[in-house]
Amino acid sequence: MTLPAPQAPASLGASGAPLLTPDEIRAPASWPIQPGLTMLNHGSYGICPVGVREAQRRLRERVDADPVRFFKGDMEAFADRARDRVSRLVNAPATSLALVPNATFAVATVLHSVDLRPGDEVLVTNHEYNATLNELGRLCARSGARIVTVEVPMVGVTPELVVERVIEKLTERTKLVVVSHIASASALIFPVHEIVRRVRERGIDILVDGAHAPGQVPVDLGALRPTFYAASCHKWLCTPKGTGFFYAEPEKHASIKPLALSCRVHDLRDDRAAFLCDFDYVGTNDYTGNLVLPEAIEHLGAQTPGGMTELMRRNHDLVHEGASLISERTGAALPAPESMVGSMAAMILPDDPAPGRPCRYEDPIWDALYERHGIQVPVWALAGVASRILRVSAHLYNTLADYERLAEALGEELDRERALASKRSA
Repeated sequence: MTLPAPQAPASLGASGAPLLTPDEIRAPASWPIQPGLTMLNHGSYGICPVGVREAQRRLRERVDADPVRFFKGDMEAFADRARDRVSRLVNAPATSLALVPNATFAVATVLHSVDLRPGDEVLVTNHEYNATLNELGRLCARSGARIVTVEVPMVGVTPELVVERVIEKLTERTKLVVVSHIASASALIFPVHEIVRRVRERGIDILVDGAHAPGQVPVDLGALRPTFYAASCHKWLCTPKGTGFFYAEPEKHASIKPLALSCRVHDLRDDRAAFLCDFDYVGTNDYTGNLVLPEAIEHLGAQTPGGMTELMRRNHDLVHEGASLISERTGAALPAPESMVGSMAAMILPDDPAPGRPCRYEDPIWDALYERHGIQVPVWALAGVASRILRVSAHLYNTLADYERLAEALGEELDRERALASKRSA
């Protein structure tokens, strides 16, 4: 008996074909945000538009129609298609981009590829993400290397100051520098172009953590020339959760393997680099989030006449105006110059008058803004930098009215805290 050739569902077309029609790509983005919730924390986890979720649903349909064919054949074409679109977005060779679940996974993968030895130093700033510091701590404890922390303030910060602080900490023992493109907790855009240039002039490798960068600021890896660059896509590119990539210079490909090795790693191929094979398939998983990257990028870019460039400028202008409004009305300090702000802005709040209070999130005022006012916005501490930071984000679904609502609610909650402080001191 001869079986007919497998046929994908008609709506999906051939392998590598777009999963959304041109009209669906150009349609206004629809955001599945809980009714009544003011979302000012796009930066933490992102939100995937309904149209992109539909593209993923269609691809999942294809996977389940014949998972054997998909995982053993079609998936490579979809991965190449996604990688090609990302390569054009960040100006890097597609063959140097690995698709991974998120920036945390990407950073950990790169860190495990570095041959750390006793006495080696890994340079970080005090704005680095905790996942990075945790992985580094584990690796340094195992290898005998040590972490050197560069102190970068929020108040009075400038790009020149950041570069100066990083460069003056380099020594002959520095094996690797790790720096955020945009710091998570403080929302500062770091002067990575100058840092990378100066570090690489010294013959030192550098990993740029770009978890927040693609879709928030322009990323040009061809001009930046880092040794490694890690990014999440679910944040500002609005892909489904579990999406990201990392870039590695070709000279580093042979030393980098996934943290878990699949059953295929030993099968070397003449037609495809091991670097791509190893990361495209790391066991049975749902890879569809990364594979709809082209739809997510095109859908976002279609939301404004000027594409992604105009979208990033729009979000920057809105968050800057909104944060300035909040600062003026509540007295919350806006420490960073506008040049170091992308689509997120952080401000410093007065210290908690009753530290140690139980809370659902990381700070009682975060709880209060959510529970009493229906506003989702983070408030947290950044050790050694500021004890209380409020960070606002901006994306297409936000308007200035959202920041006006936050300003009124924050003013009310700060008044509550001042009253609490007076009561405790009486």
